[in-house]
Amino acid sequence: MGATDTMEIFFEHLNSGEVEDAVALMDERCEMRIHVGDNARTLRGVEQVGGWFLRADKGLKMVPGDARDLGNTWQADLIVLRPGAPSQHLDAQFRVEAGKITSINLTPFSR
Repeated sequence: MGATDTMEIFFEHLNSGEVEDAVALMDERCEMRIHVGDNARTLRGVEQVGGWFLRADKGLKMVPGDARDLGNTWQADLIVLRPGAPSQHLDAQFRVEAGKITSINLTPFSR
């Protein structure tokens, strides 16, 4: 399964509330880097990365647009929707190897 297929399934599960199934697409050693302002935080391992998604507000949706498949890397502009909070626009990069997400990088939209 390629990066595009994996990411389509990931967002399908995540946006339909099947967060555990979305997390199951992550590699055990997955890393996620989240940029907020001038700081960045790195989460390591499926427990931390998957936990970030599992602890998210019920109704969290991530809607990809303008996706680019670069082989093992899949990039997209994401709109993040959470009930009761303003939407966010993020640049996202996911690395996929052997059908598993190995890294995620989320940064505020900069274009």
